[in-house]
Amino acid sequence: MKNKILFGLVLFIYLFLPIIILLMPSLFKYKFVILTIVGIIFYILFRILHIERKELGISKDNIISSIKRNLVLMIVGLLIILVILGMGLNKFVPNENIWFYPFYILISVPIQEFLYRGVFGYFDKYIIKNKIVMILLSSFCYSFVHIIYHDILTCILTFIIGIIWYIIYNKDKNLMGVISSHIVLGILTIVLGIVD
Repeated sequence: MKNKILFGLVLFIYLFLPIIILLMPSLFKYKFVILTIVGIIFYILFRILHIERKELGISKDNIISSIKRNLVLMIVGLLIILVILGMGLNKFVPNENIWFYPFYILISVPIQEFLYRGVFGYFDKYIIKNKIVMILLSSFCYSFVHIIYHDILTCILTFIIGIIWYIIYNKDKNLMGVISSHIVLGILTIVLGIVD
């Protein structure tokens, strides 16, 4: 029963917050603050409910295999950025200050992976045992949060990469690999001007 209520709360928050930011555009500039607060609250809530960090993908187990599984994505991402930069096709226009990047790497990406891979990875054991349904639900929620950018391409790309990251995460149940991959691909999309 505890897990069903918790799952309902997670889905509600994951769907409610992007809608609120869309309806109240003044909140857009606080999107990363909101993400950080939600991540911290959910982490504390899960720990209060005695859910082990390992069940959320936060563990020393399988770190190396998790990173290895994500290496292909990282290498392909780096090759793409080199080709596009070499061809002069990037449309990067900086709209964040220099402090955004350490925040993105050290806080934002780990929280996103915790919320969309770790949390859903926990629930796929207790709530929805059909892996395909959970992969699609997790990827939809991850994509849906990106509606605040008003860009369909961003939503499509995040849905696709969400599926890939969830499948990879599910093999090792360790967030380090998908965090590493997310950092590389996230910076890539920012540098190429695909995402603001």
